Amino acid sequence: INPNLCFFLYYFFKCKRLLSTKKIYIKMNIFSQITQYQNIMAAKATAGIIRTTLGPRSMLKMILDNQGGMVITNDGFCVLREIEIGHPAAKSLIELSRSQDSEIGDGTTTIVVLVSEFLRISEILLKQKFHPNQLMASFFQALVEINFFLENELACQLDNKNFHDMIKVIMTTICTKLVGKFSRLICELSFKAIEAIGSKITNSNFNSILKIEKIPFGKFEDSKIVSGIMLIKDISHPKMRRKIKNPKIILLDCPIEYKKGESQLTIELEEEHDWENLLKAEENFIMFSCSLLKKFKPDVIITEKGVSDLALHYLYKSNISVIRRIKKSENLRLAKATGSTIVSSLEDLEKNDLGKAGKFEVKKIGQDYYTFITGCKESYSSTILLFGPSRDILDEIERNLHDALSVAKNIFSNPKVIPGGGATELAIGNFLSKKSEKQKNDSFFIYKSLALAFEIIPKTIIENFGSSVVYPITRLRNVHRKGGFFFGFDGKNGKIVDIRKINIWETCSMKTQIIKSAIENATFLLKIDRVLSGIARKDTEKNKKT
Repeated sequence: INPNLCFFLYYFFKCKRLLSTKKIYIKMNIFSQITQYQNIMAAKATAGIIRTTLGPRSMLKMILDNQGGMVITNDGFCVLREIEIGHPAAKSLIELSRSQDSEIGDGTTTIVVLVSEFLRISEILLKQKFHPNQLMASFFQALVEINFFLENELACQLDNKNFHDMIKVIMTTICTKLVGKFSRLICELSFKAIEAIGSKITNSNFNSILKIEKIPFGKFEDSKIVSGIMLIKDISHPKMRRKIKNPKIILLDCPIEYKKGESQLTIELEEEHDWENLLKAEENFIMFSCSLLKKFKPDVIITEKGVSDLALHYLYKSNISVIRRIKKSENLRLAKATGSTIVSSLEDLEKNDLGKAGKFEVKKIGQDYYTFITGCKESYSSTILLFGPSRDILDEIERNLHDALSVAKNIFSNPKVIPGGGATELAIGNFLSKKSEKQKNDSFFIYKSLALAFEIIPKTIIENFGSSVVYPITRLRNVHRKGGFFFGFDGKNGKIVDIRKINIWETCSMKTQIIKSAIENATFLLKIDRVLSGIARKDTEKNKKT
């Protein structure tokens, strides 16, 4: 055999194998790029839906459901929650907005817009052959520096016991909402509610201590805070007492009636007196149950289950008021407020299980009856009563009030504020631009791109006002380069102003949470290089087995 031929064949097959390996690598790289670009496109499309709802001159969205219902709002999370989206990357943005709404209460639109802008600049860098891991490393490094800059250089300390200072911060959140006309009243309600609860409130017990009840009657100006609990229930017997001072309260999780049989139960009676004996047994059981309750001399009995008419008659004769079929959550709130214990069996009832309150009263408001249990000394439970002409308006007011309560809660826990109106984002962009000059190699371009990405917030506020973006944003950049960190865009009047003069402030905790979550979610989506589906494979395996 010719040795030259052997040498040629050896290198021929080796080069062929290398080429095939390179083709596989290129093919896998193309798949990962396609997946990343698809995720970026989905995030940009999702942000495009709610981008016009940012700022005081924001637009409204009308959402129609399959049953003919309609929602009109400019709340970012409410819009994303109501629409139908199938892409997994877009769903992750909705979950991000949901977590922002539950933890912070405000910034649900800002966080989605920021994530889409971070992904947009990442798309440009990916096309320049940057690796996703390079972007992630620089993003997280920038995040640490941004948090330090916000906490130590930009944030201002606020007196959270000063009513006027607190109102300025809460007004910044409410003035961008649909009910800006009633922003002053909403701010006062939220401040008084959080101030009354004080340090007792946390994220875990926020909904259990404070509840919002909507009453479609009267004017919104009649809304108020009740120090206690309200139930949308009337007493079960028309002649029972509707007003009791210092009542003793029993809370039950069991019915006060004869136990009903199963659906297939049949009773065969041979004698006529057997039927009378059966009715007598039921009556005796109800009398026995009522006697167990009367032994403790309560004034009010509240149960989650039903109460028979005969039991209501006996309890009325004993001067006891009864409310039946309340929700489990309401019963738990009552137990915390009154200091009573929820009893699941009448035989287990003890004297220590009874609770106390200052006043029990049933009022008629509009066409419905409402029960008020107030004056609970050992409880911080409060109820905000919202009055309004219709359910739709009350739903929107409730969403805005929830945002105001969350902002007030954040100020009490962390009384640091930063300027709004896009001033903070421009200050961060200017800070990152200066930091990029100290970076080496590829980090320089990533820092520069990230600095430009933060400008999307002031740009969006300017666009939603209806003005041209080029001149205001260029002027704001020049002001911030000279050290004017507190200059931003007044979204109401369309002017570049010192934010301190018009009192547009945001909580520092909210802004740091937005930036942290936005960068984490953007890097999380960049890390995905392939979307796989295992549903079809499971179906085929089932078909093979059958």
